[in-house]
Amino acid sequence: MSYWVASDKIPVQQKSVSIPAENGTNYIAGQEIRIRIDPSLKLFNPLGTFLQANVKIIPPTYIQSNPLAQVGATPTKLQLDGETGFQSLCRSIRIHDNSGVLLEEIDSYNTMVSMVYDYKTNDSLRNKRALTEGSTAYDSSARGTEGNTKSVVNTNKNNPYSENQAGTIENASWKASNFVDCKVTIPLHTGIMSNDRAFPNGMVGGITITILLEDNNRVFRQMDGAMRYRRLTLNPQFLGKTSSDTASVVDNGSFNEFFLVQSNSQHGEPQSCPFVVGERIGFQRWFGNSNASASLVAFNSASGVPVIKTIEQSAGFTKVTLNSSVLIVGKGMNSAVDPIFAYSRSVEDAPSYDPTYLVSDVNLIVQEVTSEGYEKDMMQRMKEGGSIRYDFLSTTCYKYSQLASDRVANIRIPIQNKFCKSILAIPTDATVYTSKQQINASNTYEIKHTVGRLNPDFYLRSNRSGLEGISDFISNYQFLYDGRLQPSRQVPLTKVSTGDSIDAQHLIELDKALSQADIKGHSLQRFNQNFIIGRALALGDAVYDGRNKDFSLQVNYNEVTPPTKNKLWCMYVYHIRSLIINGNSVVVDV
Repeated sequence: MSYWVASDKIPVQQKSVSIPAENGTNYIAGQEIRIRIDPSLKLFNPLGTFLQANVKIIPPTYIQSNPLAQVGATPTKLQLDGETGFQSLCRSIRIHDNSGVLLEEIDSYNTMVSMVYDYKTNDSLRNKRALTEGSTAYDSSARGTEGNTKSVVNTNKNNPYSENQAGTIENASWKASNFVDCKVTIPLHTGIMSNDRAFPNGMVGGITITILLEDNNRVFRQMDGAMRYRRLTLNPQFLGKTSSDTASVVDNGSFNEFFLVQSNSQHGEPQSCPFVVGERIGFQRWFGNSNASASLVAFNSASGVPVIKTIEQSAGFTKVTLNSSVLIVGKGMNSAVDPIFAYSRSVEDAPSYDPTYLVSDVNLIVQEVTSEGYEKDMMQRMKEGGSIRYDFLSTTCYKYSQLASDRVANIRIPIQNKFCKSILAIPTDATVYTSKQQINASNTYEIKHTVGRLNPDFYLRSNRSGLEGISDFISNYQFLYDGRLQPSRQVPLTKVSTGDSIDAQHLIELDKALSQADIKGHSLQRFNQNFIIGRALALGDAVYDGRNKDFSLQVNYNEVTPPTKNKLWCMYVYHIRSLIINGNSVVVDV
């Protein structure tokens, strides 16, 4: 037997090509980024193609003089979405050929990526995305020690959006210049750009990729350890006016400096503190199964909230000094009796809080593939009357609006795809929030419905409205298509929506749907934080013809507690899409 076997394999060369955006160098919210891949680049490897850019957060104008007496914005640390990073800025992506034929379009692209990143995830993937995509991973140096859930939005020391301060004392006010450029390199999760087959760019006359940037009021996040309505038990705890006296503030007592308990990674290093100099601060007690807010009021003044003057290390503790003495009206501060958590009031107290972002230096790094023999063979076959069929797995987003008062909803899905794989339905919060409301999360969807010590985070309200699904006391669901109910019995969801436990059938159906969409469900940990209803329309390599079928999703909200939010359902129908290239024409077969 010979070891030498004849084959039709051909040599292939590959090199990186950088293509700048063609319609500008700087972009703000609501603008489009357009990148054209010239037809002279005949073949490229989509899996090796990435978008590079810089993004910088521009905070609102801070109060410069006497913040105690003025009303306005004061500093706090901000970043982009912790789970998706720069991907959260991409509202939609469209790909056209040279003739303007729409090859692919994904609306609510950032919501889709949020689904992918929440379920197709593990520690390695999260850490890699944190290095390259502007997201943040769980930081053990900012870990909680009070039994709260893990947070990926509490990177205080090495946050990619702000400078890493150093030293044993911080006494300079936080300014706009403290935010720095974050350089990102992200993959584009479209069907064409995620395919493992070389794309015949020259055959379609070149393609144009258009990215629409998201609005400002949906993309910014505050540190979880500084927020009142997220993971309160992750916040720094008030110790006392000194590092040894825990009962030092009597009823109506005053102070202008205090120490933090060494829990929640507050061991004296100022950089581990989630607050910054110039930030407004408040306190909240937590006792039994209830809480009380202890508002800081300026001493001998009826208005204004003092701000942080310095944060420093003192005898192994973190010491915070305020710019004015404060009075705890009607209450004392005895941390030996009940935990007292500090939180940021910078966003809460401002009449409005409207940061913006700037995207710059956008380039598409394309892996050009060169194979003269393969190109000549394709051209010869096309001249002889042949055609090229290029298949890829894509998705189409269908939307449906539902009021919070709708206890029963029959959601029509106008599917017109012939090679369907699965449906992933995400009921997002449709409430229109201002930037202040989104960042502060004071009135957003409450993920954990239990109260007091039954909830280790105490609040855990969503600050990703529009990016993640909400269960909102849903009872069950069932699909109807092809004249039959699918599955044959309703899928219960009561345990999921109330936060008590899991409903196994829901997770089984979801796992199948994710698998058919080529989303490997490495983790189902966020099944309640990013609630999704899934239905696999075929198994394995099979497909389902969805044309001329009456698709609908029937959902019921029969719990005693009524739904709380209006919803925008994003129905992502994953399907095989084909480009049929024949001569000078391109036909999209969906």
